[in-house]
Amino acid sequence: MILNGLSAWELAAIVVAFVASGLVRGFNGGAGANFITAPVLALIIGPREGVPIIILLNLISNIQVMPGALPHTNWKRMLPVGVAAIIMAPAGAWLLIAIEEDLMRRIVAGTSILLSLVLLTGWRYRGPRGLPIRIGVGGLGGLVTGSVSMGGPPVFLYLLSGPGNAASQRADFLVFGLMVQLGAIVSFAVSGLITLDLLVLSAILFVPFTLACWAGMRLFARASDAQFRNYTLWGIAILSLVIAIV
Repeated sequence: MILNGLSAWELAAIVVAFVASGLVRGFNGGAGANFITAPVLALIIGPREGVPIIILLNLISNIQVMPGALPHTNWKRMLPVGVAAIIMAPAGAWLLIAIEEDLMRRIVAGTSILLSLVLLTGWRYRGPRGLPIRIGVGGLGGLVTGSVSMGGPPVFLYLLSGPGNAASQRADFLVFGLMVQLGAIVSFAVSGLITLDLLVLSAILFVPFTLACWAGMRLFARASDAQFRNYTLWGIAILSLVIAIV
């Protein structure tokens, strides 16, 4: 069992990672939240167990907030993105299974470092925004989500650089998350990655993660978004670098 193989310190580290991730998710809607949990879980329990847990808890979190987001969603923009993500998520799940676990752990950490640094630069996509780009962005997001759980940044950067107010962009991002996470969970289940042990650990982590999401929406309401975002991303990049080397 996963829990039987964890020391008290390892379990505590996982809980702390999900609390930190929940705070980030509550603060900004989820951009960068998985950068905290993915490297930590990949190091402690391995990416094949860690990635499904992260996606499962994120899916439950997204379902809770979807009713308020749906009226603001631009379906013309997000349907191609979401469908492409669902189609490519199984390919990501296959990579998660096919690649040797120690190498996959380093890929998870390296992806976290790269995407953290991209977000830190403040770069924005300024190119075409037609159907081929939407399909490409969604497919990339699905592939990365299925393999390392961090497929949000390509879609996040695409949405931030386009038209629409904050409510619309947040809703679009949440819809993408819900669709790609559903696709990934189905792929994990078919591949045999969703086990009873994994569900038990997910249930334990659900409580601190959900409470942290709730606290993040309230405790950081008056904080500087730019400062919190930058400090968080730099911390994630440094943590991921350490995990990639270990």
